[in-house]
Amino acid sequence: MAGSTKTFDALLAEEQLADPSFKSEWQRLMPAREFAAALLRYRAKHGLSQRALARKLGISQVHVVKLESGEHNPELDTIINAVKRLEIEFALDVAPVGRKPALVSAQARRHGVVEQDEVSVLVAAST
Repeated sequence: MAGSTKTFDALLAEEQLADPSFKSEWQRLMPAREFAAALLRYRAKHGLSQRALARKLGISQVHVVKLESGEHNPELDTIINAVKRLEIEFALDVAPVGRKPALVSAQARRHGVVEQDEVSVLVAAST
């Protein structure tokens, strides 16, 4: 029986091969899972409950549950709020398939950082 044990990655790969719609949804929600992981790491590091994190973020505990589930991509305003209130950094660099995301780099920093409402925002685009 122990020989038939599969890793999560192996099971995920099988599911993605078997079900293209699952694969598409899994990929679409990648930012949500990463943001959820960032919130969970912060909460663990600071010994906070979901309720305490919600107070710190100025949102409901139900909203924290939704964000930590990784099943819903967060709004940009939600990400900015978390970055500002938790003093964390979260980056999302999106590029077409076949091109390596490269904006969150020294190249992007040359465009300059805008400081607004206690948050530094780096926005860059390439063509």
